[in-house]
Formats: sequence, structure tokens, C-alpha cells
Amino acid sequence: MGPIAKRLRYYLGLLALFARYSLMEQMEYRINFIAGIAVGCGYMLIKLMYAVLILNAGADINGLSANEMLMCIGTYILVTGVYMGVYPNFWALPLSVRDGSLDMLLTKPVNTQFLVTLRKLDFGMPLPDVACGAALIAWGWRREGLAVTFTSVAGFAALCLAGLFLTYCLFLIPELLSFWFVAGNGMQALSSAVFDFNNTPMNLYPHWVRRLGVFVLPVFVITNFPTLFAAGKLPPALTAWGLAVPVLAFGVQRLVWRRALRRYTSAGG
Repeated sequence: MGPIAKRLRYYLGLLALFARYSLMEQMEYRINFIAGIAVGCGYMLIKLMYAVLILNAGADINGLSANEMLMCIGTYILVTGVYMGVYPNFWALPLSVRDGSLDMLLTKPVNTQFLVTLRKLDFGMPLPDVACGAALIAWGWRREGLAVTFTSVAGFAALCLAGLFLTYCLFLIPELLSFWFVAGNGMQALSSAVFDFNNTPMNLYPHWVRRLGVFVLPVFVITNFPTLFAAGKLPPALTAWGLAVPVLAFGVQRLVWRRALRRYTSAGG
């Protein structure tokens, strides 16, 4: 086993440990955990009403069928659930910068970004979204009669994972602005609004909006590309872009992270 594989195995084991302790901590307050699931179910029902409206309409829009739109919505709900599982770490980062609690994390013998952004995982609110999103994807796939082959399933899964990684990179960057600015609530609200563009499949937007959402601020890559690939409607060039843009976003995010840490002077600085 090479050094890269060993390092990857180490961090995956550490992530599993974070997940275990986070779940144990949440289960100590089971009423809060159940309440989180209830709130998640409430948001999920609102999203499901939108999906039902699309199915009832049953119309193709710009080459995307109602079932394919259902798959896009399901992917959005699933990705939202996973994203919300790690988002508490993002939300807590500005506070850690202001009160100096980041100092303690910087002393740990672990990659600081990994520790800061993944040390606490939420399971309550995300669970309904993940389950519902997966069910909608499977339902839309079956209703559309898409082939279930190794290539289609593996490609869909790969693009979903790429979308999750892209979400992590893109929406961590606004939180890093807290190293330069005291008030970051506006950026948090703006990033949430941008992410929610995925609530609607990109084919419903004008052409120029789709271009911006694919190549400039690639939020549409996150939840639209997996469905388009499974339906055979994603050109090879865009498939390559869907796999490459998370790597590019990670490079930008790492650059911003390093500059942010160089600027950090602790609470007493």
C-alpha cells in the first residue's frame, strides 16, 4: 500500500470516528434528534409537493421529461441532505475565527481544514432528505425506463460524488471570508440562495443562466449532470467538465484557505 493510499485510509477512518462520536453525542439528546428528523421531514414534504406538481403536469421542458426532472429534484434533495450534515461546521467557522477557538484546532496533528470542516456531523435533519432523494431518483429512473447498466449507474454515482465534492469546495469559500470580514451573515445567506438554484432543473432557466451555472459558478453541475448522464443527454465534453470542475474548485478553495490561515492572528492578535 502506497503512502497516498495509507493517508486516504487514515482520513477515512478518522471521518468514520467523527461520525460515530457525532451520532453518540446526538443520541444523548434524543428529543433534539427526533425533532431534527421531524423538521427535516417538514422541509422534505415541501420539496415533494413541487415534485408532484411536475409529475402531474407531465410535460417535457427543453428536452427534459417530467421523470428526468424528478430525478434532478431527487438528486438535489439527496445532495442537500449530505451538505446539511456537514454545514454546521461551515456555519461555526466564523465564530471560531472571532472567539479564537480555532487556535486549539490549529495545534492538532491533523490537516486543519479536514478537522475544522468535518469534525461534527449532523444526522437528524439530513436523514429524511437522503432517503427521500434516493427514492425519487429510483422512482424517476424506473418511470422513465432508463437502462440499468454498469456504465449508467457508475457514471451517475461518480457525478453525484463529484457534485458533493464540488458543493463542499464552492460553499466553503464564502465562509472563509470571515478571516477578512467580521460579519459573514450576508455571504451565508447569498451562498444558500445560490445553492437553491438547483431546486429547479437547469433546463427551466434561460440559456444564458444555464451557461453561467455550468461554466462560471458551476452550481448546475451538482445536481443536473448525473441525471443527464443517465439519460444519455450529457455530451462527453460536459461529462469531462463535470468530473474536472470539482478538482479546479478544490484548487481555488485550498488557495483561499492557505491565504486565510496566513491572515489569522488568533483572538488576541
